[in-house]
Amino acid sequence: MHEVSLSDFMPDKHANFQLYRAPSDAIEPSESASGSTSTSVPLATLDDRLLLAGDTNAIQYTSTNWGWGASARAAPELRRETRGYSGDYLMGIYDKTKKQVTLRAVPLFTLNRSIKALANLSSAATERGMHNDFDYTRARRDLGEAFGNKKQKQAARNMDRMKVNTENMDNILEHVASGIGESASTLPTEKELTASLNTSRALPQAHLDATEPAGVYPLESLVPMTVLNALHTRHLLKCTTQAELGKALRVLPQPSPWLLPRLWQIVQTAQNDAGNTSRAMELIRIGYYVAILLAFRKYARGLSRHGEDGVSSISQKMRLPDHERDIVMEHLVSHFAEQSRGSQRYAMTATGDTRLFASILVVGLHLEDFSIAPEAPAQELSVTTQRFVDT
Repeated sequence: MHEVSLSDFMPDKHANFQLYRAPSDAIEPSESASGSTSTSVPLATLDDRLLLAGDTNAIQYTSTNWGWGASARAAPELRRETRGYSGDYLMGIYDKTKKQVTLRAVPLFTLNRSIKALANLSSAATERGMHNDFDYTRARRDLGEAFGNKKQKQAARNMDRMKVNTENMDNILEHVASGIGESASTLPTEKELTASLNTSRALPQAHLDATEPAGVYPLESLVPMTVLNALHTRHLLKCTTQAELGKALRVLPQPSPWLLPRLWQIVQTAQNDAGNTSRAMELIRIGYYVAILLAFRKYARGLSRHGEDGVSSISQKMRLPDHERDIVMEHLVSHFAEQSRGSQRYAMTATGDTRLFASILVVGLHLEDFSIAPEAPAQELSVTTQRFVDT
């Protein structure tokens, strides 16, 4: 059983069709469309190459879409390209005795038709032309010159002018190939391209193969340890209230609905749990670094307005201690700002602002043990909760 797809014609009702099959590893004849088979020839299956052919005295019908690659065992892309359709066609067979319909997968053949007389004439003409070294294109050209009108003659001359002389193409191709080879030798390697991309990207690079949350955005990839270790935070342990902690954190912009309460919790933990002081002190340094990022985000747009003194002016507004100022500002402007070519002037661009915003979020995840409610941090950053979640 099979189905037939026809484009713009209907086969002659007297056409006699036959189905031929060949396994994927050999070619052998198979059954006819009527279903008559010999005991030595198996029935055709969807794993075979199939050919549906039929003819009348004048017309030949031949299927074109069940050759190599149409087998059900072929790769899906190859099978879809060969058959001309995806999936399977199902035919419903109604059993009158059982009063039920059985669905069976059947091939869908695309039929082409050809005129037998024209096919024979074309074959004979081609064969005769090859033996006689006869150029039909040149013959038509000569007839057009002899009997054509002005428009046809002009079209023939235009065709002659458009012809390409291919005699020297080999030399040109060799020259082009050598040029490609020389240019390819100067291309950056995959490692260099990856490093360049990571440097220019606005968002921190995520390590998707990490086995724990802290490994997705490692802290050392977000802030250099030299910068983190240069932050002095021991004096924060002497604070007795949250308000006193806010005054001690001179760089933290006020008010602070998220960072200050969270940092006060960490300071209290360090004061009351002597056995976990090292982890608490690390979190205090992380919180202090987030405070520095928040302060830099508040004043960074003024970098370009102060010319070459922009870095110094911003560091004074951020109220950084003298022993931290140089190393912290060098890190901030090199990582988040862009320097004008040929000058010492820095400017904050949209890409740098996005990189700074994303860094605050990611470092904040380390501070919150990778579980953070978006409302308070969004208020601290003066953005909507939706933007905080989307970033």
